[in-house]
Amino acid sequence: MSKQVRRKGFTLVELLVVIGIIALLISILLPSLNKARETANRVKCAANLKQIGLAISLYANENKGNYPRTIYVPDQAVTGTYDTSNGSAPKDPFIGGATNDIIQAQWLIVRTQDITTEVFVCPSSNDEKDNYQGSSATAFAGATAQNKSSFSQKKNLSYSYVNVYPTQAAVANGYKVNNTVGAEFAICADISPAGSAAGSNYDGLKSALENSPQSIIKKANSPNHQGAGQNVLYGDFHADFLQNSFCGKNRDCIYTASGNAQGTVTSNKQEPAKGGTTTCAPMWEGDSVLLPGVNGW
Repeated sequence: MSKQVRRKGFTLVELLVVIGIIALLISILLPSLNKARETANRVKCAANLKQIGLAISLYANENKGNYPRTIYVPDQAVTGTYDTSNGSAPKDPFIGGATNDIIQAQWLIVRTQDITTEVFVCPSSNDEKDNYQGSSATAFAGATAQNKSSFSQKKNLSYSYVNVYPTQAAVANGYKVNNTVGAEFAICADISPAGSAAGSNYDGLKSALENSPQSIIKKANSPNHQGAGQNVLYGDFHADFLQNSFCGKNRDCIYTASGNAQGTVTSNKQEPAKGGTTTCAPMWEGDSVLLPGVNGW
């Protein structure tokens, strides 16, 4: 009789050792993979802002140097309207639309320039591109949708835009938003942490100062990149990733009104930009105030 050869299998202990080694390797590699993914997302986010900047520049060239904005009424509060017409005819922001609407000012870039809604979504966020409320809604299909208003949900918009609806006092102090703004003037960035809704970082932003501990500074950064910082688009249309929101002219916080007309950024005068009120009004020519906040307001 031939002798049967018995193959020795792995013991339970050996299997557990192998599984443990694999788990250890994963725990070592995973942070590196996540870091690499976030780095790639920051690059893509910066590219999005540069595309938005190019579209703003083209719009300005076609409109006497002015940046995109819809119906403007001086000294009225800045608003933000996400189109919720749910498949019915979309609203025209220039006919019966809300006044001083910062969200529709951003939509105007889509409406007039060759740019997609995907560009307005940060890859590090959980946001989704606007699809004109679905292809089945004929009123939102193709050019018809672009020529009306959209960003139908908050998750369609990952970026904040400079306040293009200044008060008369701000204009008198030299504030303007057109193609003459300087290279230190922030015109767009990852969405502001401020908002009036529950769970917003309005109070966190209010308490943050340029020299605050990192735990406080993080609360004043955009949530798009888990509080690590934000990509910022400047007046010369270059974009940088910065770890501190005090990155405007004169170290101005880009998400707040500075609280004084002289351009001196003092720690006890940082007033968060809170929609529906005039506290988001810029005070001087270099006072970047980017809206809306993560919760709309």
